[in-house]
Amino acid sequence: MDDREQGAAGAATLVLMLAVAVVAVMVGFAVDNRDADDDVSPVALGQGPAPLGPAAASTQLSLSDFWEDEFPAVYGKRFEQLRGGFQAKTPQSPPFSCAGKRQTYEDLKGNAFYCGGPGDDYIAYDAAQLFPQLNNEFGGIAPAVVLAHEMGHAIQWRAGVDVAPVVTELQADCFAGSWVRYAEMTADDPVDLSSGALDRSISAILVLRDQPGTPATNPQAHGLGFDRVNAFQTGYEGGARECEALPDGRAVTTELPFRTLSEAQSGGNLPFSEAVRVLAGSLDAYWTAVMPRVAPGRTFEQPGRRPVDRRPEANCLVEISSGYCADDHAVVWVVPELLQAHRRIGDLATGTALSEAWGLAAQSQAGWKTDGREPGLQRDCFTGAWVSALAGQGLEQSPLSPGDIDEVLAAIVAGSSAGPHSDRGGAFERTAAMRRGLFEGAGGCG
Repeated sequence: MDDREQGAAGAATLVLMLAVAVVAVMVGFAVDNRDADDDVSPVALGQGPAPLGPAAASTQLSLSDFWEDEFPAVYGKRFEQLRGGFQAKTPQSPPFSCAGKRQTYEDLKGNAFYCGGPGDDYIAYDAAQLFPQLNNEFGGIAPAVVLAHEMGHAIQWRAGVDVAPVVTELQADCFAGSWVRYAEMTADDPVDLSSGALDRSISAILVLRDQPGTPATNPQAHGLGFDRVNAFQTGYEGGARECEALPDGRAVTTELPFRTLSEAQSGGNLPFSEAVRVLAGSLDAYWTAVMPRVAPGRTFEQPGRRPVDRRPEANCLVEISSGYCADDHAVVWVVPELLQAHRRIGDLATGTALSEAWGLAAQSQAGWKTDGREPGLQRDCFTGAWVSALAGQGLEQSPLSPGDIDEVLAAIVAGSSAGPHSDRGGAFERTAAMRRGLFEGAGGCG
């Protein structure tokens, strides 16, 4: 996940950006390479917490099995197991060394890293706070994804990958996604991914992201939420071979610095009423231009706009906090709910809800279905396409501010567990649909 280089050893350190206090303590548990195979039992990882010791052991064995076959296939070299294994650290752990530098639990606290180089080849992680917190907040899949990411750095060391820090991190996220797919599809793997595992992976990655305003050229940059989710899903969909190509200019980075002091002070967010006005106008213009291309022979009739205090009950299709009423051809948004999301996530959460309403209007006018799984995912794709259009000739010249794409992603993830969206897939599928629109435009939305 979030890593730092430690001298010649190339150590990578996971910087945890979670604010919840954790008091749980886990007894140290380490597996050195494959010596403990006989003690490893299959474990299910998903939305709920998992027994951390067995989960760590099964994950480590699964990662070793995966790279035993995958590393030669991708890099044409024999895979060498970690000489120092996976090392769980607690306050009771003795001092250890990385690149000749003395380390203690306090140095590692809240983090995980890979230490590679002459005399060093191991993954260390905080087993007292970091893993219990991730386990409790995001389920047993989250610590496993951290280990898979750090193993990705071990793979990079073995392959001699030497690229910008942000690309290094995104490739490790990609490798983690490729392992998740392997664990999901391999019947005799010691890790069984249960329902909800992929969605919880996305939620955890969104939290373990750079803060908006971090430029991609910053030596400490590791990717905004969208960049990291995109890399993870790229690995999941395309496998480790797809990840191997990321350093060749294929890594997507959307990180930008704030352009003005006022933008930094506001977090790049417009006030609610201004955001509604500006973004609604943008959606009108977008669909007026796009409708003839996605629905030949059709033109887009700009809908009326109706803010409401509660969801209308008759003849309106409302998803979470916005919707479309076909009888009077009007988009609606529920002001209290939308305002809450605006304050919690940002102005592009408002934009995401409004895009949902305009997407419903467009589907209705095109004569397409509006309810059900595929139409819902199509609207997520349309949202990505609209955001791409906002970027215009490039992010730096666009009206988008740092973190806006993450706000779209966060709004989709937050809404994925709500009732009206439950029939169109979870966070993983919905963010994948949004990515498709962002990269391919409305023409890729079917």
